[in-house]
Amino acid sequence: MENPSPVGLGIKSPSSQSPSQSGVSNTIIKSFNRPISIVIPTCNGQHLLQKFLPSVLKMMRDQDELVIVDDASSDGTSQWLQKGFSLQRQMKTGVKGELFQGFMKIGRRKLIISLLRNDKNWRFAVSCNRGVSLASRDYVLLLNNDVRPTTDLLDYLLPYFANPDVFAVGCLEYEGVDQSAQKGGKNELYFNRGLYHHRRATNFESGNTAWVSGGSGLFDKKKWSFLGGFDEKFQPAYWEDVDLSYRARQQGWQVLFESRAIVFHQHESTNKTELGALQMQLASWQNGQYFSQKHVRGWRKLQNLFWRPYWWRQKKKVFANDDWIVK
Repeated sequence: MENPSPVGLGIKSPSSQSPSQSGVSNTIIKSFNRPISIVIPTCNGQHLLQKFLPSVLKMMRDQDELVIVDDASSDGTSQWLQKGFSLQRQMKTGVKGELFQGFMKIGRRKLIISLLRNDKNWRFAVSCNRGVSLASRDYVLLLNNDVRPTTDLLDYLLPYFANPDVFAVGCLEYEGVDQSAQKGGKNELYFNRGLYHHRRATNFESGNTAWVSGGSGLFDKKKWSFLGGFDEKFQPAYWEDVDLSYRARQQGWQVLFESRAIVFHQHESTNKTELGALQMQLASWQNGQYFSQKHVRGWRKLQNLFWRPYWWRQKKKVFANDDWIVK
């Protein structure tokens, strides 16, 4: 059995340096202040948007853009957003779904607001891809609809992109309402018994991470588009962000974690409500297998084939007991 170590995954591993350590001058860092787009996918999450959007708007700076992708909600999300932001329907070629846009003034800040309503429920990967495609800024912050960002979040994320080799930077997630909650956001990927597995990192210092979460991370849009965004075969959710970051690292781009960029993720997302906890665990399992089959090479491919009967038995056993927790 192979030791489950996060190293040796067949991908390039750039140095884990902060912006000031990576050869980027302090002058460039201080002046690297670009407007960004924030993309929030949501499905039947009006109650979550009511709760968490105020913190997002408070974080946004002049000329930042908010793109909300309503994944065919039935709870009135689209109507609530149209009314609350005074959005007007737009007719644009190449846009899939109904598009509504407007502006919001908060003090001296002028914010761009866009709402894209999907024609049917396409799930997370498709909704994110459509939101990023619609985004007009060079850098895109993906946020789940149950995430509360801190006001200074972008001060710690944006400077990394003065380095053209950076693909994405992830946030320190406190999985609760305050900093006493469990930490997340920095991750490890390892190979064992023919499959790739992931786990929480053992430390949360700034540096390299196996992937940047699609629920709280800043991405370079041009690089995202080059990679084709999330692989939409990861349905209904899970592993799409692992896969995207893996492909970015194969290009030699940096995938990083910044411990001072803090968000609070209360895990009230509607996925489990809509699909059920067991169905989401099944999705995680199947998508993990798809990720492994997609990326194994050489002798790891042989190991993947060798261990398939074992994992099939494990899956059958867990479902027979109706007690399946994927770790």
